[in-house]
Amino acid sequence: MTFDLVSRVARRFTCEVTAAVIGLAACLLPAQAQELKIGARSDIVIDPHSSWAMSNTQYFYHYLGFMNWLDESDKVVPRMAKSATAVSPNLWEVKLNEGLKFSNGAPVTVNDVVASYERARTLPNAIGTFAGLFAGLKEMKAIDDLTMRVVTSRPYPTWPATMTQISVLPAEVAKTATQADFSSGRANISSSAYKFVEYVPANRLVVERNSAYVGPKARWDKVTFRILTNNATRVAALLSGDVDMIDGVPPEDAATIAKDPRFTLYTGPSDRIIMLAMDSSRDVSPFITDLQGNKLTTNPLKDVRVRRAMSLAIDRELIRDRVMDGHSIPNNQLIPKGLGGYAANIPEAKVDLPKARALMKEAGWADGFGIALACPEGRYVNASKICQAAAQMLGRINIKVTVEVMPYGVFASRVTNKTGDRASLMLFGWGASSSGEANVLQNAIHTWDKEQRLGAWNIGMYSNPEVDKLIVKGLSTLDAKERHAIQAEAMTKAMEDVAAIPLHTQVVIVATRKGLKYTVQANECTLADFVEPTSN
Repeated sequence: MTFDLVSRVARRFTCEVTAAVIGLAACLLPAQAQELKIGARSDIVIDPHSSWAMSNTQYFYHYLGFMNWLDESDKVVPRMAKSATAVSPNLWEVKLNEGLKFSNGAPVTVNDVVASYERARTLPNAIGTFAGLFAGLKEMKAIDDLTMRVVTSRPYPTWPATMTQISVLPAEVAKTATQADFSSGRANISSSAYKFVEYVPANRLVVERNSAYVGPKARWDKVTFRILTNNATRVAALLSGDVDMIDGVPPEDAATIAKDPRFTLYTGPSDRIIMLAMDSSRDVSPFITDLQGNKLTTNPLKDVRVRRAMSLAIDRELIRDRVMDGHSIPNNQLIPKGLGGYAANIPEAKVDLPKARALMKEAGWADGFGIALACPEGRYVNASKICQAAAQMLGRINIKVTVEVMPYGVFASRVTNKTGDRASLMLFGWGASSSGEANVLQNAIHTWDKEQRLGAWNIGMYSNPEVDKLIVKGLSTLDAKERHAIQAEAMTKAMEDVAAIPLHTQVVIVATRKGLKYTVQANECTLADFVEPTSN
């Protein structure tokens, strides 16, 4: 059975390009001789294989090569790959385009791809592991300079989408590069439309048009990302003209900017769900106490009635209206509506305090308990405000929440530590851009399985054998319609068991100065070649 590389499993490529295939935007839009300055909400983890997060990938999309890309609606489009064919259920054959070169003049071969993927799969001490992308993978091997075969232990229908997540470096760099090599730029050898110029931590990333790139030229001569993690500073930079555009517009500032004739506001739904993850597996959770602050010798989160009560205490519509200024979409499950695996049968998530209190009483926790909420700042929109709002809402059922705000890097290192104290309650987000369907199930809900690389981001260490069985069944199902039905069943059971508490789907908010037109990306990436100069 053969499947052509298309969308999430096998959609037709949406853009015919030359042998050196590039992203959709660049093949539609002419090159411009200009500089673009972007005020960016997030800093970069400069090692491209150290942190699996689209907030990092958006930068690498500019100056590093990728086999495939995602377009603005999260459909897979070709970049360096010419094709990907499922030769058999457990074998993909991937063809590389001819004539691709790195910015140092060396040709790009499949050996570079294999070495880069192996680095992403095995990099020690990664801040945010890529391991979940390689679940079920047995072997990657080069057949010749342009052909790679990927052997899996089970069908892997979304492999083309996986190739949108991992950047390609020269093999020698992939095998030897250190953090210092990436920080200095020595290891940032491009096979994309732009090339790396400089990175100043917490200050700026600069890229410029890559003259060695054999595809259509980049839209901009030079792009400077100014790292402005503080919301007020970022907005001020736009208003003063220091930057041409900003991403991560604070929801509370969106209406004001939209009314200013100097600027244009662009919004659209993200593919990212924001949730509360809970330490529901351990007999004793380290950050749960009685109301006097003494550590408990039992873990109330193990009781589904407590987890359900917590979900019923959360007023998602109030968070949307008061915290997000209307810029969120309340959700009842861990994937946005419209994506594969969405379960239409799950009831709408509504606040119900009487029922929540009754469940707490039934579970023996009517008097409540104390708990710490780990809250990553600078990663999710209005994270600390969401945490504070959730804390107040949980207080209405006598759960005393202490919010602990921390940088995302600290948060990620802590909550992914499978053997340490981690956290008891965590604000967490998951985007579906790496598959276009409910991959949150195998990555963040399946029981952690180090050997199978499942549950790598299961930060609450939730475990349900019945849900696990459905997840694995879905992973091995090639037919998309059938697979999505299985995923929806797994999602339904996971939500019945309150594996996590979904809050909302994020909304992407970007603002540009007049004279620029931007296409919002569902994956939350801010990409220079989707910024188009206009005559207005």
